[in-house]
Amino acid sequence: MRELLLPKFNNNDEGCVLVGWTVDDGAAVSADAVVAEVETAKALEELVADADGVLHRLVEAGAHCEFGRPVGLLFDSRQERDDYLASLAAAVVTTAPEGEGEDHDGGPDPILSDAARTLAQDRGIRTEQLRTLGKRVVKASDVQQLIDQGIMDQGAASVATGASADAVVVSLSPRQRAVAAVVSEAHRTIPAAFAAIAVDLTAFRATRDGAPYGLVELLVKAIAARHADFPLFFATPGADHTLNLASAANVGVTVDVGTGLFIPVLKDAARRPIGDLADDLMDFRVSALRQNFREDAFADEAITLSLHNDPDIILAAPIVHPGRTCVVTLCAERSEVALTEDGMPFARPVTTVAATYDHRYLNGRDAVRFLTAVKQDLETADAIARLAG
Repeated sequence: MRELLLPKFNNNDEGCVLVGWTVDDGAAVSADAVVAEVETAKALEELVADADGVLHRLVEAGAHCEFGRPVGLLFDSRQERDDYLASLAAAVVTTAPEGEGEDHDGGPDPILSDAARTLAQDRGIRTEQLRTLGKRVVKASDVQQLIDQGIMDQGAASVATGASADAVVVSLSPRQRAVAAVVSEAHRTIPAAFAAIAVDLTAFRATRDGAPYGLVELLVKAIAARHADFPLFFATPGADHTLNLASAANVGVTVDVGTGLFIPVLKDAARRPIGDLADDLMDFRVSALRQNFREDAFADEAITLSLHNDPDIILAAPIVHPGRTCVVTLCAERSEVALTEDGMPFARPVTTVAATYDHRYLNGRDAVRFLTAVKQDLETADAIARLAG
């Protein structure tokens, strides 16, 4: 018997959601065969068997699983798997709680494994519903079968969720469950702080006509240009209060076209022409629509640019993803009333650029210095020409 382990698909997540199994429980599989699909916060991945064997699933579809943990077992034969299941059933029978399994008018109560009992209690599955399975020993997968078949009635659903009898219950998608896991881990482990700065876009607007780039690409260049001056903003937390510095300014940029949030990476953004970055961002948007990213599109991210530049968004503070020290935010362009030197009002285009950062490694003074440096590059015609050149 060998464990089917969940590999670490990327460094930003601690785990992923097992979206679904592609082979039946108890089926024979060959080495390198795809046995399941899993979803991280970034992409859909395939889980392959590392050896021949008979598959026994340990987790159900939709479960959140930690990297490095077993999600299944591979047996040398079906007989070996049957012997394993028989030993599990015997163990459950010998450890059944007092009263469980006694006969009632509707027939004997089934004996539940610990996982099955917990799931049944959580979802309001009653004993008489469990009897409809016709099984003496009920596992968590059997309870899940009842749930999938809609056996749990409206009243039970209301009890399970605390909702009223006429409430509509909506389950989170596998992708959103993956997002929830990352967000929960970030809030649990990262003491985040936040700073924001206003940026005058007058100089950018003056140079914009005919330029093959937009504000997003220019901001990527401005961020990447500060890699050497602010290396800790591009670092990865290590063990024992250490940071691993990035060798290049690889900027991950959020892409959301309605098919989910992705963070593909613009590699070595400081050294590449701004037109190439604009082309890559367009390719990323197409890949997001088609959901056909390659895994290497997300590799080696050093700092994140989170786009919240939809109209009227004036401020946003996204999470710092595990494995990062800083995320920069771009908000929407807007008009702001300012005064000339002689006190005359005029309108100028502005935006907000912000930084959410891990306060264990970065301090407020450093964040303000970093944002000020980026602001100066975006507000000065000479700096814009240098970044775009």
